[in-house]
Amino acid sequence: MLLRKESKPCLDRKPPMKTASYILLFLSFCLTVSAQDQVSTKGKRRPYLQLNYHSGSFWTRSEYLKETLEDPYKALELRFGFQSTGTELWKQYNKYPKYGFGIHYSDLVQDPADTTIGNPISLFIFYSGPWARWDRFTLATDISAGLSYMGRIHDPVTNPFNDVVASHTNLYFELNLNLGYNINKRMGMYAGYGLTHYSNGRIHQPQKGINNWGWTAGMSYLFHDRVESFIYQEAPEFHPSESIQLMYAVGVVEEILWRSNTKASYFTSSFTADYAYLFNRKMALTFGIDVLFDSSLGIAIKGIPPDQVSTWQKTYLASHLGYQYIINRFRFLFNIGTYFRQSSYDRGFAFA
Repeated sequence: MLLRKESKPCLDRKPPMKTASYILLFLSFCLTVSAQDQVSTKGKRRPYLQLNYHSGSFWTRSEYLKETLEDPYKALELRFGFQSTGTELWKQYNKYPKYGFGIHYSDLVQDPADTTIGNPISLFIFYSGPWARWDRFTLATDISAGLSYMGRIHDPVTNPFNDVVASHTNLYFELNLNLGYNINKRMGMYAGYGLTHYSNGRIHQPQKGINNWGWTAGMSYLFHDRVESFIYQEAPEFHPSESIQLMYAVGVVEEILWRSNTKASYFTSSFTADYAYLFNRKMALTFGIDVLFDSSLGIAIKGIPPDQVSTWQKTYLASHLGYQYIINRFRFLFNIGTYFRQSSYDRGFAFA
């Protein structure tokens, strides 16, 4: 049966003044913090404010929202951060990065009468790692991660056409490649391109997530004069190293039981063992094996009643290759792998 989406009056759209008050409160907090940091950060790091504008297109699979997501999205983002100067070696290794926190507000749908998708507001931390500098220009990768709140989500009765987001609280992730230009000692401008992602990791269904590809334009204001020369320290001799890394994780996923049109939650877990080779101060290569358990596979194996599916049949064995990027005491892990033992092929043959 073909379902058609009907317009509904926008009765629950939040007034824009409420969002504006959040941003003003955040801005006043940032200014207070920066005022307190005038002495403590002298010669160590430089606080700054940055305002970004985002616009672009959707890269999201949806059965009902293709027309709704045809128009470009737009978003505003306010950041409060610090420009490092190299007082610690890890900052020198990473070409004197910027880091801090911010708030992001996105207007996903242009039609004010649309009540299917909400406008997410996100709080995040960010890290901006330079690749190269040329006089006043800086090429850098920006990574942001945090939590996002979305007012309108999937509901089988009141909002069945939203098949992309089913939880109010979601992960917010953003990755951009930016080119910055220093106008003077205090002000800078930015332009870049990247991806913004919202999802809940299948804790609630339906869960396709929202992906936005788009351009970024921004301006920044530094509260101190810009660093003319970064601190340089002679680094100790580097020696490659090897290690074994173990990780265990647990979680919950939700499945929709189509026959009864109800939802049920299932336990999941994963165990990973990695061999890691640190080949320079910031990067490591890994190879590992995975033991993945998903109790929702009890309803996925054809021909076997759910209560007769064994633990072994709900378990995947897999292997992967990985890359790790190291920032001080943090590691960003990127893995791509394949299953070599499975009883159900619902998850395909590869994972990342």
